[in-house]
Amino acid sequence: MNPLLEVDTTKTVYWGCRSGKPWHLAGVGAGVEAVAIGDSPTGHMFAPVSILTSEGARQDGATFLRSLRNKKEVDAVVSIGGHALPKILMTPRQFYAVHDAFWRDWSTDVPGTLGFYTRHNGWRFQQVRLDAAPEPTTGVDPATTLHESYTVSFVAMDPLEQHLGEYFVWLNEDGRNEGIVKARNAADQEAWPRYTMPGPGRYWIQDPTDPDGLRLVQTPPIDDGETLRIDSHPRHRTARVYSDANPDGRNVWGALAGRRWLASLPPWSSTDIVVRVEGGNLDSSVRVDVTPRSSRPF
Repeated sequence: MNPLLEVDTTKTVYWGCRSGKPWHLAGVGAGVEAVAIGDSPTGHMFAPVSILTSEGARQDGATFLRSLRNKKEVDAVVSIGGHALPKILMTPRQFYAVHDAFWRDWSTDVPGTLGFYTRHNGWRFQQVRLDAAPEPTTGVDPATTLHESYTVSFVAMDPLEQHLGEYFVWLNEDGRNEGIVKARNAADQEAWPRYTMPGPGRYWIQDPTDPDGLRLVQTPPIDDGETLRIDSHPRHRTARVYSDANPDGRNVWGALAGRRWLASLPPWSSTDIVVRVEGGNLDSSVRVDVTPRSSRPF
C-alpha cells in the first residue's frame, strides 16, 4: 500500500473532468498542487433524503411508502496559492498557470470525480459538477498576493458514493455443473449484481434473496469462445455476448424472453447464489461483480 494511504487522516481528491489530473484538496498531500479546500464544507456528508408517506383521515400518524434520495449540493471554500500550502507559488506566471489548470478541470456540463479515502472504509467516489459560478472572496489582484480563495458550489446528480467494485467467482472445477457463489454487498444501499459467463453452455442463476431458493433465471446459450455479460439493474438491464470476432458484442436481452432478476443484494449482506451450467466444461464459471454504494463518503 502507498505509505500516504496508511495515515489516519481523511484524504479528499478531485480528478478533473478534462485532464483527469488528481487535485489533492484535503488530508494527506493537501495542497501539493497549490490548491486546497477549506475546513468547513457543507452538504458533502450524507445524501439528502425525502420520506414519502400517506395519511388518512381515520388513521393516527402516517404510513411509510418509500424514501427518495435527492441530488447532493455541496458548498466549500477553495484556496489557490498561499503560504499555508506545501507548494509555494513564486511568480504571477506560476499562479495563473495553476489557477487556469484547476478551473479547466471543472464544468457545469461534464462531471469530474470527487474521492474520499479513509483507512477504515477505503475509497468512495462521486461524480460532481459546478452548480453555480465560483465567487472570489479576497477582492484583491491575485497577481500581487499569489493567492485567491473562491466560494464554490458543486452538485452530485447521483447522491450516493460509489465504492471500488468487488467480484466473486464460481468455477466448475469439480465437474458437478452446479455450485454456490457468495456475493457481498458492503454498503448501506442495495446492489444489483452483474454476471459474466464464458461459453460454451447455458447457465442458470438464482434470483438473489429468493425465499424459496427455487427461482433460477435461465440465460441464452452461448458457444465456445463467447462470453455472456448481464447487468441485472432494473434501470439499465443489458445482456450482451462478446467474442474475438465481435468485440463490440451483440444484444441478446430479447433471448431472455422476459426472464429477469427481481431481487437485489440487501445492504450489509452476504448472499449465497445458486448457479448451474448445462453443456459446459471444467472451465465454466460465473463471475459476480458488485459495486457497493453508500449514502455517505465515510
